[in-house]
Amino acid sequence: MLKIKLIIASLVLGLLFFACEDRTELTAPTAPSTGQANFSKFISLGNSLTAGYQSGALYEDAQMYSFGKMIANQVNVDYVQPIISNPGIGGRIEVKSVSPFATTTQPEDAGQPTNLGYAGIYNNLGIPGALLPDLLQATSKETSISGNNVFFDIVLRGQGTVLDQALAFQPTIATLWIGNNDILGYATSGGTLPHTPEAVFGQLYNMLAGGLAQAGIPTVLANIPNVKAIPFFTTVAPSVGLAIQAAQQANPQIAGLVYQKTEDPFIGVAPVENLLNNDVLITLKGATAAAFIGDTEGKYYAATNTPVPDGVITAYPFGLTPENPFPNQFVLDPDEQSVVETVTASFNSTIAAAATTFGFALVDVNSFFNTVASSGFVANGVTYTAEYVSGGLFSLDGVHPTSQGYAVIANEFIKVINEKFVASIPQINVTTIPGSLELAKKVSFNKYGLPIFEPGTFDRIFY
Repeated sequence: MLKIKLIIASLVLGLLFFACEDRTELTAPTAPSTGQANFSKFISLGNSLTAGYQSGALYEDAQMYSFGKMIANQVNVDYVQPIISNPGIGGRIEVKSVSPFATTTQPEDAGQPTNLGYAGIYNNLGIPGALLPDLLQATSKETSISGNNVFFDIVLRGQGTVLDQALAFQPTIATLWIGNNDILGYATSGGTLPHTPEAVFGQLYNMLAGGLAQAGIPTVLANIPNVKAIPFFTTVAPSVGLAIQAAQQANPQIAGLVYQKTEDPFIGVAPVENLLNNDVLITLKGATAAAFIGDTEGKYYAATNTPVPDGVITAYPFGLTPENPFPNQFVLDPDEQSVVETVTASFNSTIAAAATTFGFALVDVNSFFNTVASSGFVANGVTYTAEYVSGGLFSLDGVHPTSQGYAVIANEFIKVINEKFVASIPQINVTTIPGSLELAKKVSFNKYGLPIFEPGTFDRIFY
């Protein structure tokens, strides 16, 4: 017994001695070189893409992988965000069935803010749903352009506008990614909602960027991606084209998808080849309606509790005749795509000019995602594409990235920061980031090749 006690005492003394040793050289991680960039007070301004929103909601498990948070992790600095408990606010979209592939949504207010009482200004000032003017003028949801977006109150907390708070924070470096919603709302509504006028965007963007420059804040800007590069717009039309092509074999008089238009002529026709090639786009919001094409009983309107529009006769085949056309808000036709492309190019020209004028760095997200859409992207040996679900980059809402997608974006920012500030911040190993779509490589779609969504799935998605 005495021998055992002596052995234990010896081990304890050894552990105490080992614990008291100076092992700094063995355990201290090597600090990344940030070059001329100072990340001690790092702040991010923007909308849902900055907030870390994905699959239709803002929630803690996703916020941990916002691109700003991951950049902060790479340079070992604190980064406080307005955390919302899982499953978040907005109505998180989740996989309900693998085969056929179907989704369900959580209640829109299923999560709650957990750190509203934080005394300081959040490092992440990304507000889902924010437009460019909101960053300059909104102090609450009531004063935002939408007038009812709870995220403004959660992020701002009565401490002033986004710009006010950014200036009060006195950051040593900032990111600014804003403007997506100023055209995306027009696109996601099939051209039925207005976009921010180009001249107004130019004036306000220069006010915002100029305010940061005047305060001496080194800033990294990002521009706006092409909507045709994201699966929200590219998933449904080819499947509809195949279905109509099959129907034409039985009835050659079917000309294609017949849809409502905003302007005269108020009826458009999309031939099969235009659908197969995504020359006419159908949004993910339209996937539910697409499942009822050809129906003569008004099932789409009954299933979605949508009033039948004036002049529509549901006894005619849905989406195949002028009397019962496919709804306008789900279609982005060539004329509307032209508007989106022109406005996006104008916005991006404004952003590029601001980067030059104020000496800011610029992340060309537009070019990057065009490349991803056309040929994919390899990160750490894994190929990602812009395909819905199976591509791995985009979450279930078809607009916002997955956690790994945000890591890819963070790396694009890091590349630009390293070049601009002569830094050597290590890039993120994307494969170490949890896949937020664990079933991405195994899913299948229904017999028409269309994803199945519960009615109202996309009603409250903030961009």
